[in-house]
Amino acid sequence: MGGFIPALKQMANVAALPGIVRCLAMPDVHSGYGFCIGNVAAFDMADEEAVISPGGVGFDINCGVRLLRTNLSEEDVTGEVREALAQSLFDHIPVGVGTEGVIPIQEEDVDDILQRGIDWAIEKGYAWKEDKEFCEENGCMNTADKDRVSSKAKKRGLNQIGTLGGGNHYVEVQVVEEIYDEAAAKCMGVDRVGQ
Repeated sequence: MGGFIPALKQMANVAALPGIVRCLAMPDVHSGYGFCIGNVAAFDMADEEAVISPGGVGFDINCGVRLLRTNLSEEDVTGEVREALAQSLFDHIPVGVGTEGVIPIQEEDVDDILQRGIDWAIEKGYAWKEDKEFCEENGCMNTADKDRVSSKAKKRGLNQIGTLGGGNHYVEVQVVEEIYDEAAAKCMGVDRVGQ
């Protein structure tokens, strides 16, 4: 599946669900299964007719969105620097189906990763302790049970660890054009337009 027009049709269906308050599209919107990918919907849970839709959670749970702020301004990233940055991101971030990660993983590491989450990455030097604050469930679900994941799924995911993944996974470099909420922006280290 894919495409913008089918996504609009899916959004129209979501906007008609009982109890809907808001239905929005993120910049990467495209068709999915039920909800379109990039669809955000809010429901009034005080409304007894409101629905809870598993399709709104998604089938690629824990994809996640991360913001990494730099100290660069738009003027710092022009011309050759912009091209070099784009090429460097492309060269250093493994992405796409069939791509292998650069983190040396053994099959026995997968169980440890599944059970301990970000703590494994921190211990191995692939994350900082502060990263836990910005991850769902602090980077590890207490109810995680490595034994509930099939060996086939573990083998399939082995080479994906340390990659951006495939499908709707990407890196964007953006510039702040307007600050709507100064307090929220300050929490993320964003303090000026053009950053």
